[in-house]
Amino acid sequence: MQPNTTSAATRRRRTSAVASIGIGTTGACASGGMCGSSDTEGQRIRAAARTHPLQSAVTYLSDPMASQPTPFQPVTHATARGLRWIDGHLDLAYLALNGRDMRATVPATAPHALTLPALREGGVRAALGTIFTECGGNPATEAVAYRDSDDLEGAHRAGLAQLEWYESMERAGEIAIVRTRRDLARALAGEGPIGIVILMECADPIRSPDEVAWWHARGLRVVGMSWAHGSRYSGGNARAGGLTPIGRRMVESLDASGILHDASHLSRAAFDELLATTNARVIASHSNAAALLPDSERHITDAQIAAIRDRDGWIGLNLYGRFLAHERRSTLDDCIAHSMHIARIVGASRVGLGSDLDGGFGREQLPLEIQSPAEYVRLLEGLENAGFSALGGTVDGYTHANLARVLDASLPS
Repeated sequence: MQPNTTSAATRRRRTSAVASIGIGTTGACASGGMCGSSDTEGQRIRAAARTHPLQSAVTYLSDPMASQPTPFQPVTHATARGLRWIDGHLDLAYLALNGRDMRATVPATAPHALTLPALREGGVRAALGTIFTECGGNPATEAVAYRDSDDLEGAHRAGLAQLEWYESMERAGEIAIVRTRRDLARALAGEGPIGIVILMECADPIRSPDEVAWWHARGLRVVGMSWAHGSRYSGGNARAGGLTPIGRRMVESLDASGILHDASHLSRAAFDELLATTNARVIASHSNAAALLPDSERHITDAQIAAIRDRDGWIGLNLYGRFLAHERRSTLDDCIAHSMHIARIVGASRVGLGSDLDGGFGREQLPLEIQSPAEYVRLLEGLENAGFSALGGTVDGYTHANLARVLDASLPS
């Protein structure tokens, strides 16, 4: 499949995401602007974004696990390339199995932003790479689909195909699967290719709690029990319900293997029951603030943010435009508003980036000023201007060390 071809799974994922926040779909106009705004306005906004100077960013010069973080300091575009990022959520295998050449560079005119070379260009040293499977699809025609939550073998096949893609990329020298603390440190030090921590987004590919140890042995390190539509283990943000009886057993098995919990797509009830079932750390790999977009369970409430703080977890900023702003093109200011709102509650040492970069959507749904991983650095300028350092925030913390600390606590030595 060509990179600009939209699969049925991708269309359904995008539609579900939009439906979950209670707004209609809005396509891109032929001119490249968003429908509903004039072409002249769209050109003006895009021109401003292209010419906006990066007046300040930040340097990262310390060890990723160091106790003395680097403060915010003005730097140039050139030195900004020395930053080291962990992106907390990328659907790499999903995109690859839907036809994207993940080894290719990304032309400026491409409708998408994400490939492995694009990550390297943006200074991404490590990422949580997902195994994303889609309930309700057609397994005969869609590589990531399975029939329903009772389709144990179909879900397993779809998940295993993505795990095997990561393994094939590791054999090819394109990535290094992060299995241990040492692997993570090596990736952040630039010793080898991009480090990928494997995150399962919906646990249905795990046929039973007894299979968790097998998946862990193959490299699985983070699990979200459900995607939007729920799973046989828990409710999701678009399907009500808490943990199922087998879901409670699944939590115990994940804890026994030391697998980190991701709460991003859980229903409110499932989130509460997860925290009642385990004392382990919890992250929200790609979630924004419900206080700023209150119409959906997809976003996390202030109470949930505080609960993640109390577990010494971490929350990643999602760059999908409809999770940042309502019925208009999202901007850098929206990104900063969500990060700052969350940081004021969870603490500046527990936030970072979980971009979900074009996982089921294109560049037109990214914030205006952030069209590629190379422009992640703009987040740092915005955070500096918004007073992130006054909250105790640091550059190395936001770019990677906050998440590295949480991963380091859960990864085997």
